[in-house]
Amino acid sequence: MKVPRFDVTPSRAAGLVGVAVILLAPALPGVHGVQLSIFVGVIATAIAALSLDVLVGRTGQLSLAHAAFLGLGAFTTVNVGGRGAPWPIALLAGVIAAAAVATVAGLPSLRIRGLQIAIVTLALQYATEQYAFKNQTITAAAQSLDRPNLIRTDPALYFFAVALLAIALLVRRRLSVTRAGRALLAVRDIEGRANAFGIEPGPTKLLAYSISGGLVGLGGALLAFKNAPGTLTSLDPFALMRSLLLVAVVIVGGAGSGAGIIAAAFFIDGVPQLFESVGVPFTHVHLDLGTYAPLLSAGLLVAAIVLQPTGIGGVLNDQLRRLGRRREDPPSPRPRLVDLGEAPEAAAQLRDVGRGLSLSMPVRALLEAEHVTVRYGGVNALSDLNLEVRRGEIVGLIGANGAGKSTFFNAASGFAPTTGSIRYRGIDLLHNAPARRTSYGLARTFQDMGLVRAETVAENVLLAQTWLTKYPAAAGILGLGSTLRSEADVRRRAAVALELFGLDHLAKERLGDLPYGTMRIVEIASAVAAGPDLLLLDEATAGLGPEEAHALGDRFLALRNELGLTLVVIEHHVPLIARVCDYCYCLESGMLISEGTPAQVTADPKVVASFLGRAAAGSGRGRARAGK
Repeated sequence: MKVPRFDVTPSRAAGLVGVAVILLAPALPGVHGVQLSIFVGVIATAIAALSLDVLVGRTGQLSLAHAAFLGLGAFTTVNVGGRGAPWPIALLAGVIAAAAVATVAGLPSLRIRGLQIAIVTLALQYATEQYAFKNQTITAAAQSLDRPNLIRTDPALYFFAVALLAIALLVRRRLSVTRAGRALLAVRDIEGRANAFGIEPGPTKLLAYSISGGLVGLGGALLAFKNAPGTLTSLDPFALMRSLLLVAVVIVGGAGSGAGIIAAAFFIDGVPQLFESVGVPFTHVHLDLGTYAPLLSAGLLVAAIVLQPTGIGGVLNDQLRRLGRRREDPPSPRPRLVDLGEAPEAAAQLRDVGRGLSLSMPVRALLEAEHVTVRYGGVNALSDLNLEVRRGEIVGLIGANGAGKSTFFNAASGFAPTTGSIRYRGIDLLHNAPARRTSYGLARTFQDMGLVRAETVAENVLLAQTWLTKYPAAAGILGLGSTLRSEADVRRRAAVALELFGLDHLAKERLGDLPYGTMRIVEIASAVAAGPDLLLLDEATAGLGPEEAHALGDRFLALRNELGLTLVVIEHHVPLIARVCDYCYCLESGMLISEGTPAQVTADPKVVASFLGRAAAGSGRGRARAGK
């Protein structure tokens, strides 16, 4: 089976173009020492803005303290290098110091986000600027740092800066195609549901601050070498206005676009400085362009926000996407009908996940819930619920809106405060963290979509497999062999799942651009790709027409018969429940009112009165708990 290449994106191509433009700067007419120094400063700004984008673009966190982190990286490099340490050690010290302080600064993000975290970082910026950077002990060593011989000339320093920029872009690139990057996106867009993919939001946020701090420390180290020896005395590059400038660069460049951010850094930070270094004569009048540079920069910022909210990177991506569309016809937004003749082979590929669970005794049911109660304040969403799901069954949960069906799913997956007992394969789920439950073989979908609509179909299927990629973030960024093998495996699994559900032609399409019914199929495919034994489907046919719902019912049977999955299905479409389910439970106001085969439950007078609203003949209920 052919594995699609998910890693070719317009943003990557645009990033390569941006680097190429930067490399051509020394060849421009009239560029000499002063201009090269300006370009080095612009590259430092670009690196700092790229680091800020790790927070803004990847996690939705806004930091107003990045100028302070930039200064910490610079002054640490100065103090370590100025005391005789080799320049690589000094540079690494600047990176580590900025990363450590940024990680500490990210601790409040475990409880707050948005404007609140912006205010916290603003306070940190002010405190660092007013106290740390005015401390003579910190700034005195600036006189003793000198450029190493490797970068003593201006052109050598410039290409050294380009090399550091390339490192920053490579780190961002590796981050975007590894486990850590997908976890950051989940925290940004679906933080409340990230645990369903084995992602812990708290540590993931701190990881984002660490990576962002390390990158901005790289920019600070570059400034230290640029201004050596003895000129790192002005605090302007590390003041609050620099933090605000970095935010502007990210906005104008476009969050998530490396090329756009580099271009914005040049226009916002570089152009005013270049104007100040030249004047344009008009006959007998000498016009000082530097006087008008701030006004031009402000006008550019306003125009960019009003005319192109997605920034320069958004323009580049749109143009590249249009060029791609011209070369090929747009794919149908609907899943293809797929012959499941290859399902046994696919089952082996998707089920071989190596959980390593050792059960102390045989279990009668795959999932057993006893006396489960979920209480919100004084309201019982579930009351003393008892049910069981046996291996190889398709179990239906029916009931009116608000009956407690989705609440039970939330209780089982760790999204609701629960008392009682829910055992899965003999393991008490309530004693395990929500992010760990997926690794036991429990996957679910959500009533109102639990995927990242701003990302592609392929990225979402990869996101659902996060728990399978257990390598450290550093290993992913460095591209170690074990990381590459793990990523190749989850991409293969994603390709299998997409082909099984007829979605392989939509792999590179953004999820939010697809019809709602197709998005629901993508969510199911993502859950199946995670290799579960038990699949909890919450209103999977919502948004589907009758024919599509019928076809999805056939797919439920195939998942059970061909892939060996056990399914619990919440569904309002009673004929579908009657056709595919082996057993059924009906809830009302958080309480179980009926159980049995679908025919028995739908004939129960209480179910008719509560849910169906029509008379039905026949009766009978009950389940032989000792065996099926």
